Amino acid sequence: MKFPEGFLVSGAASGMKKSGRDVGVIFAQEGFYACAAFTKNEFKAAPVLVSRRHLPFGKVLVANSAYANAATGRKGIEDALEITRFASEKFSVKKNEVLLASTGVIGEYLPVGRIKKGIAEVKQNFDSGDCDPQGFAESILTTDTRKKEVSSDGFWACAKGSGMIAPDMATFLCFVLTDRYPRGGRIDGIFDETREVFNRISVDGETSTNDSVFLLSARRREISATEFEKELSKIFDRLSREILSDGEGATKIIDIVVSEAATVRQASRIAKYLADSPLIKTAFNGESPNWGRIFSRLGAGRFGLSAAKIGIKISGVAVFSGRMIKFDEAKLRRKLKKREIELAVSLGLGKGTYRYSTTDLSADYVKINAGYLT
Repeated sequence: MKFPEGFLVSGAASGMKKSGRDVGVIFAQEGFYACAAFTKNEFKAAPVLVSRRHLPFGKVLVANSAYANAATGRKGIEDALEITRFASEKFSVKKNEVLLASTGVIGEYLPVGRIKKGIAEVKQNFDSGDCDPQGFAESILTTDTRKKEVSSDGFWACAKGSGMIAPDMATFLCFVLTDRYPRGGRIDGIFDETREVFNRISVDGETSTNDSVFLLSARRREISATEFEKELSKIFDRLSREILSDGEGATKIIDIVVSEAATVRQASRIAKYLADSPLIKTAFNGESPNWGRIFSRLGAGRFGLSAAKIGIKISGVAVFSGRMIKFDEAKLRRKLKKREIELAVSLGLGKGTYRYSTTDLSADYVKINAGYLT
């Protein structure tokens, strides 16, 4: 696929991580229009606060990994502004035309000098005509095991996210570049509608201080709003699946479908409640057909449900239908060995339906997070 016109992207290794690139830059000499969604965590990191001020127009976006620049107080804001000042000078743009994104350890000050070094190196690459999307995609990784890139005609996107993944917008760092623009100027509305897919995934129920999703449009070519929405939806759908498949320690993707709820809101609350259960997640990790954990969780939520109306299916195998029923346990165990599992719960209350996706919980998740600082 052809990379979106109007953008240069690349990454550099400044030494903040033990190996690999850790500073990334997006540059659009003629500028871009930016849509963004940020974390609803009350303790927002400095780059989130700065970027919110600078929207919606810009020419440069600087991202870094290893250091989140969160819980760093006034100095964190000053460091973020110093990076915008340095980038504005390097790229001959205004300071408010620079956006920021950071990810990494919370509660440590940014090594500003290293980030400046990375920015300067990327600028040299751009002066040589170098555009390295994979280098940028690498620069934002932390506990991820691989880069997450997707593209289609006129669109390119990458994301990082493996742990601290939960809805409340945005659950990770995500960057979408396009030279397209929807006819009628509905770009903000389309962005808000399509990004909702990210509110339907979870790895561990944790919402970070730094979560940011950016859509940057160089506005080179106008297309229909319908076509724009279709392409952006495909990008976001693929990225959400990529993030789940690379969840910290994950061996399974669990698609939870709650149907026959009194309302869609009730269905969504119950689906999320099931997804956050460590017992359910560990049962699927162990490929156990223990439907009792699901049944117990439904009752613990105090949703006003009737056990006599509830139906539970795991990967198409009915295990409960208002009462205990016999099922082919051997068949279900074979299905539980697959990478993707569906948990379907019907409530017998109405027509509300909601789909939500999560991962299992493994011992590796504990190991990764117990030693994150090291």
